[in-house]
Amino acid sequence: MSTLPNSVRLAWRNLRVNTDPGSLIIILGLPVMYLVFMGKMFVSIIPAFTIGGYLFTYASYLPGGIIAFEAVMAGTMGGSMLWADRRFGMFSQILSGPFSRTQYLAGVIMATVTASLAGSIILVGLSVLLGGAFHVSLVGLGLVLYSLIIGGIFFCSLMLFVAAKVDSNQAYNSIQILIIFVVSFVSDAYYPITSRTPLVLQIIALVNPLTYITDGIRSGLVSPAFALNILNPHPIPGTNVPWEPIILLLETMVIFLLAYRTYANVKLNMS
Repeated sequence: MSTLPNSVRLAWRNLRVNTDPGSLIIILGLPVMYLVFMGKMFVSIIPAFTIGGYLFTYASYLPGGIIAFEAVMAGTMGGSMLWADRRFGMFSQILSGPFSRTQYLAGVIMATVTASLAGSIILVGLSVLLGGAFHVSLVGLGLVLYSLIIGGIFFCSLMLFVAAKVDSNQAYNSIQILIIFVVSFVSDAYYPITSRTPLVLQIIALVNPLTYITDGIRSGLVSPAFALNILNPHPIPGTNVPWEPIILLLETMVIFLLAYRTYANVKLNMS
């Protein structure tokens, strides 16, 4: 382990810290419960529906949103690590050793992306057991991986920004819970965004990166080809450009730069 790059060593340390039963219940257990409970409770009362000419059953629609939600939950790991390290003095100790701030940040992001991908594999397997049907192509798999990796970086950066800004544990937890609640329910993770959706919620959903993560994963899992603009419920009329992955990347770049600038000024202790 000592021969590995410092960022990889820190990523491994972060993964070990966050694989205790309590952390796993939050990072993986919550998406699993959503998948099982919502899948079993709603699938019998929601009839099949069409989006962009593609017929969805709720059993085929829900898994994409839950897998995308795993990127949100894995992202919380990044902020929680920085907050805990600041709170208990580990941040100062790590940076006083042979580790730089950039390596610490890279370790947090690598651990987050790894957790997002690992949790998503488990959720895909569980979705199949619950009746979900997937048609994955090479291009579709690439789209899923892109959505999970970029989405994981977005939410890791967002949570790092929050953890770097606040000095109160209660404030951090409250803001994190609020973010999770808003981004998960004002998106198309659990239900489609249609013309009947209130305009304010449509606008929030179109700004929400989870919408684009969900659409990318859903397209990659249920379509044998790259058909994002065919499947998503809110394309730009008259275009064939895969604009959702582009928007997701731009949003991630903005929040990452904001988080990096804030993180660079974090004090080495909380006092």
